[in-house]
Amino acid sequence: MSSLKMRDRSLEQRGFTLIELMIVVVIVAILAAIAYPSYTRYVQDTRQAEAQGEMMALSGALERYRAKNFSYKDANTKLSDLSPVLANSEYFTTAISVTGTGSQQYEITTTPKTGLMTGTEVLKINSEGQTCMKVSGCTIGSDDSWKEH
Repeated sequence: MSSLKMRDRSLEQRGFTLIELMIVVVIVAILAAIAYPSYTRYVQDTRQAEAQGEMMALSGALERYRAKNFSYKDANTKLSDLSPVLANSEYFTTAISVTGTGSQQYEITTTPKTGLMTGTEVLKINSEGQTCMKVSGCTIGSDDSWKEH
């Protein structure tokens, strides 16, 4: 008889109670609620930093373009040749604006696409190396530069 009682006790002591499982679920949910927004912002910051690096590379490509062509004329139509990464980005839309007398100046604008990058800053850089970034769009010279972030 005593071996039968031992077998019953061992069956009773297996597993977790529903309360214990619910406590674990609540703890995991709280941790996820705290961690997910931080992770999302980290991913956004990383993609934005990558876009800034690509914009700097595009600036270098535009300078080489100007050295060959003596101006930036028609450079705004050659984004896919000058920077395939920015031209095909899943997260940003990039545009080159050629201005100034004799097409001697440019401004690169990178705007976040909707989805994961919603709520992140618009980035700009011009031919003088001035930058700006702001959520709803920025103006070089009056809004914060990349260095201030």
